[in-house]
Amino acid sequence: MPKKIKQTASIPRGRSVRKTIIDVAKCAGVHWSTVSRGLNPEKRHLISPEMIERVEACAKKLGYRANAMASALRTQKSRTIGVIVSNLGDPVHPPIVRAIEDRFAEIGYVTIVGNTDNHPLRQAALIDRFIQQGVEGLIVATFERNDPGIAACVEANIPTVSVFRDPENEFIPSVRVDDAKAMELAVHYLFDQGHRRIAHIGGPQNVSTGYHRYRGFRRACKSLSQSGVAPEAVFGAAFTVEEGQFSCQRLLEEHRDITAIVAGNDMLAVGCLRHLRDRNIACPAEISLVGMNDMLFMDATAPALTTIHTPTAELGTQASNLLISLIKGTPVPNERIVLKPTLVIRASVAAAQREGVKLSAPSDRVERIPRSRAAKIVQ
Repeated sequence: MPKKIKQTASIPRGRSVRKTIIDVAKCAGVHWSTVSRGLNPEKRHLISPEMIERVEACAKKLGYRANAMASALRTQKSRTIGVIVSNLGDPVHPPIVRAIEDRFAEIGYVTIVGNTDNHPLRQAALIDRFIQQGVEGLIVATFERNDPGIAACVEANIPTVSVFRDPENEFIPSVRVDDAKAMELAVHYLFDQGHRRIAHIGGPQNVSTGYHRYRGFRRACKSLSQSGVAPEAVFGAAFTVEEGQFSCQRLLEEHRDITAIVAGNDMLAVGCLRHLRDRNIACPAEISLVGMNDMLFMDATAPALTTIHTPTAELGTQASNLLISLIKGTPVPNERIVLKPTLVIRASVAAAQREGVKLSAPSDRVERIPRSRAAKIVQ
């Protein structure tokens, strides 16, 4: 598995990192909303004098100073909310955004959508811009695991919900599908079809979708190890068609006995189909394939893709309901909504006929996919 390289920015000598409301909350052992009340003269009556004293002591100890500009902006009622996605061209996002727009339209709100192209700096800029424009809440589909950008949302005291991904942060509620269970469904279905040499083409491990899907695949294979299941895994740099081609090429060069592949999403699966076609490897007769998300037109691929259905519209509706509660002041601390995935059986899986495929050398017409061509789409 590729290791994630943690990058750290140098801090000029003599300057310290500015403390956030999250730091005060951790010091006091309370939720950040309690800190917000304790430091707000207009709301401190909502908590006990002892709690106020504890919050003030921690704030003084850490040298915390509230972001007055962000607080002032948050007092305005704009009747708008911000939605942040990686790319609206990615088929998984439009149904989520549409459901969010529909739900907030019911209560007279307007939805503003921004794209990050999976650049952390663009995500940070969008969060800052939305806060400055006075949105009453945010729904974010681009958070990484333990994303540092969460601090800006909490510091501004802006209600925020994560959708599709789980940032695994105690201060941000989330709505996602059970990614691990999805991969278990795929592996067990392939096992029932007689497959024992099963591989996983996964996505980036710094996001919950890639991380939990790989762990679900590994857990399912481990439970079947006594029955001869021998798993392999390679990882793409992004959830894209190009990375699916590149990863499938690498997988088959290193492991020639594979009879089935579980892809981390449908785009990776489509990339696999392209590479199998270019190598004249029949799917599903020689290698079976399962995708994830049941994106639009996956029933029109050749062969039609067996995949795991993600209830995208329900993700958007549930995230909207959470955010509405937060905007109204109803606390939903540590809320983690996990929706059930379902297996959609189509034509890309067949019963295993033999162990592995004898691969010939790539022909001249087979294009080797350079990793640098990977698109900036991550799910």
